[in-house]
Amino acid sequence: MQYSYVDGRKVLAFPKGKGVCNVCNSDTIAKCGEKIMWHWAHKSKMDCDPWWENETEWHRNWKERFPEEFREIVHHCEVTGEKHRADIKSDSGIILEIQNSPISLEELRSRESFYKNLLWIINGEKFKSRFKIWKAPLPDPKCSKFDDVVFMASKYESSCSMYWRKSENPEALSTERAMVRVRSTREITRQIGQHYIGHHSFHWTRPHIAWLEAKCPVFIDFGTDILWKLEAYRNQFHCVKAVSKEVVISSIKNESSVQNIANGFAVLSCERKIS
Repeated sequence: MQYSYVDGRKVLAFPKGKGVCNVCNSDTIAKCGEKIMWHWAHKSKMDCDPWWENETEWHRNWKERFPEEFREIVHHCEVTGEKHRADIKSDSGIILEIQNSPISLEELRSRESFYKNLLWIINGEKFKSRFKIWKAPLPDPKCSKFDDVVFMASKYESSCSMYWRKSENPEALSTERAMVRVRSTREITRQIGQHYIGHHSFHWTRPHIAWLEAKCPVFIDFGTDILWKLEAYRNQFHCVKAVSKEVVISSIKNESSVQNIANGFAVLSCERKIS
């Protein structure tokens, strides 16, 4: 924990500090060694919150992007009495869970059901070498100009931008074995560029299935100024959308709706996002 309570005040760890946990009211002690990140721990050696994971420098860096009053806030269900310590909880009630480790689908469902107004930030560094984002852009999935176009995801970059028109291939709609004739690709490519808002195909070797099944917005942090939001592209396949990390943080501080945050990002140039 970054904070404990001393004489009723929320404080950072300090040498020989003693405090009280704001979830279970049990004793905490400060850990302030020369080679460790200063933090608080339960005197009993076991954290009272089963959803809490050991804090890393990555966690701490994310927390410190928000005001102190947003960090490590207890979220309480008045019906069941259940309590959990949210990484970030904004004044408007948005919960940000900063997750370094994979979690089970069961736990993900439990957290989403408990918090409801939730956004996920997950650390992509551990699987970065297995997560390939293709450079070829995809158009705005809500743009009606592409209702006649079928886009195909692939694990091979050379084919990641394949697409075909349903109107030119009616036989492909009635059988999976039909040959697809790819026409008008130059026209489609031009239209994609005109309606690009950050979407790309990707291939994830040995994916963490829970994140693909999440109901709340999931943003992957690969350590740059860009976050990648997991989305379902036109109900055809999973894709990612590039968004500014600073815009996400600012939106959490100021917005009252998770849906507005998930959908309301400025688009950066494709060249800046994909390196």
